[in-house]
Amino acid sequence: MSHQATQEMESNAQTHLYAQNGTLDFLGQPALKKETGNWTGAIPMICQLMIQVSATIIFFGIVSNLVTYLTTVMHQGVARSARDLTNWQGTLFVSSVLGAFLSDTYWGRYKTLLYSFLLYCVGLSCLTISASVTSLRPPSCPARNYTCRPASTAQNALFFFSLYAIAFAGGSSTASFMSFGADQFDESDDVERPQKYSFFNFLLCAVHVGGLISVTVLVYIEDNVGFSWGFGILVIVLSIAMAVFLIQTPRYRYRRPDGSPLTKIAQVLVSAFRKRRNRVGALELYEEKSIAKGKRHIPHTDEFLFLDKAALKLDGDMDMEVESTTKTSPWKLSTVTRVEEVKLVIRMLPVWFATLWFTTAPTQSATFFLRQGMAMDNRLGSTSFKIPPASMLLFSNITVVLFLPFYDRILVPAMRKISKNERGITLLQRTGLGIFVTVIALVTAALVEIKRKDENSSSRKLGIFWLLPQYALLGMAEGLANTSMLEFFHEQSPDTFHSLGISLGLANLGVGSFMSSVLITCVGRAAPSWLQNDVNAGHLDRYYWLMAGLSVANLAIYVPLARWYSYKSPDPYAETTQEP
Repeated sequence: MSHQATQEMESNAQTHLYAQNGTLDFLGQPALKKETGNWTGAIPMICQLMIQVSATIIFFGIVSNLVTYLTTVMHQGVARSARDLTNWQGTLFVSSVLGAFLSDTYWGRYKTLLYSFLLYCVGLSCLTISASVTSLRPPSCPARNYTCRPASTAQNALFFFSLYAIAFAGGSSTASFMSFGADQFDESDDVERPQKYSFFNFLLCAVHVGGLISVTVLVYIEDNVGFSWGFGILVIVLSIAMAVFLIQTPRYRYRRPDGSPLTKIAQVLVSAFRKRRNRVGALELYEEKSIAKGKRHIPHTDEFLFLDKAALKLDGDMDMEVESTTKTSPWKLSTVTRVEEVKLVIRMLPVWFATLWFTTAPTQSATFFLRQGMAMDNRLGSTSFKIPPASMLLFSNITVVLFLPFYDRILVPAMRKISKNERGITLLQRTGLGIFVTVIALVTAALVEIKRKDENSSSRKLGIFWLLPQYALLGMAEGLANTSMLEFFHEQSPDTFHSLGISLGLANLGVGSFMSSVLITCVGRAAPSWLQNDVNAGHLDRYYWLMAGLSVANLAIYVPLARWYSYKSPDPYAETTQEP
């Protein structure tokens, strides 16, 4: 047997035994497929899904009833409390960029998750103390009294410190957690790659299972027993999540921090700008002959050719030669692979901007949908049991929990036969479908609000279950679009940019929350009669019609961009020679 054949057999054996995506085991050795990651023994990934359920219980335990807490306990107005909620939610998602930076540059995903859990603990503990100690919150006030004494500066300081500590911890942990979960699957493996697609669907299911628990059990406790009990339960949930996370430490796959993606992007841009007067075709493009273990070359493409100038080899680029190895500054010369990584990021940016408006819609379920519910008859049939308005989020969560397994196990295989696409439909087609369903949800919300006010004018209250269609439709839209957007930004980003890709998807949700806050402010100034503390005196239906119209305009912008986008191949990396 020839030496080359022996090498090929050894290479095939390595491919079969070890993950090829550059991940390592707990001891820093190449990760064995049978002992780490994917659905091995089902235990590591099920535990990760349990952690996501716990994290979501915390998120929904706050966001689903925050407007109620701000208006009834902190004595804020409706518009201000809605802005505070969207600003907090926006901060949580945008802070995922900070988490991605720390994860990729310094700590790695595992340590970032651990440190985020500790900050979570501080925030939740302070929040529980703020709600429990009488002197740390305003005095109670009769219901429907709009002249209650607001919280003092010190009371607000402790409350919002707690809230934003949770936001930074939640954002940082979410970005790292999703990337860490995706690292458990090797996309170059034909078996593990489809499992990763399902992982994102199951991950969103876990999100909404946590939401189901929050908007039923937790919201009921907060409304009927006390917010201090509800927040205290969140501390217990967090402790359980930390224990589950730590127990499975030896079973995970790990990726070493590889430096800031933002620095890498800046290096390519600076190098290309310095060589802007050179012609690409006249010189050789630079690529390393061998790269570190776990990294892969990306072949050259013909897009964004101006960036190729960063890989032009000029006489002054090669700094020194040590033991026959030439060293150079990445600010002077970038490899083709580094340039192509930047191209992948640039290709995603138009899609990111085009999906910003969609993310404003989900914030309505915890703000103005909630205010609608508070003005409706919330009795369960003819019984005296009253459904907490925040618990209507249950129907959004139920929709996702039922829809995503149906989509993953029934619709995708059926569509795959027609489209010949491994996913059934592309990620961007799925996102566009989610935006379209959002339009239907907002139109439905406007029509229900018109009927609610008509009923109210005749001294009757409309039943709260009239809100069910708009909650369910918005849940379906989130199930379609949110999963596909997060998967899109993760999958289409380079190996070393995966945390940045996830943080882009999460920051998209965060910026959408800020845009919702800006819209509320603009509407409050331009049409103050629309958004009143007393929703019966306002015109909430007009606000929904405005959002539906803007969503239609968003769809008109999104569709051409989605058609323009060209996906990277499942494995765009050429085979490389690894260093021994």
